[in-house]
Amino acid sequence: MSARCPHCAGNIAEGAAVRRGMWWVGPAIVYRDGEQLALPRYLARVLYAIAYANGEPVTHHALPGLTPQTLANHVAALRRLFGDQTPVRATRQGFIWENRP
Repeated sequence: MSARCPHCAGNIAEGAAVRRGMWWVGPAIVYRDGEQLALPRYLARVLYAIAYANGEPVTHHALPGLTPQTLANHVAALRRLFGDQTPVRATRQGFIWENRP
């Protein structure tokens, strides 16, 4: 059985892919504008956790086995890959998904 969002009826079960603007993010696979991106699994996992949080700040506590510095390093790697198109923004509470055109 899958959990459904009361607002959009999308699947919100853990492990379900998340669509955020031009991004489609799964726990191990990422698409942007319909093209699959060749991301290492650990970066896809971080991006998925942030997308899945739906605007709530994500810290290292949401990703078992990560320290605060490791999470920051992974987000920095995503920024190096995507540049200005990076959908992740740092806040005082953690990292959040930020929709960018």
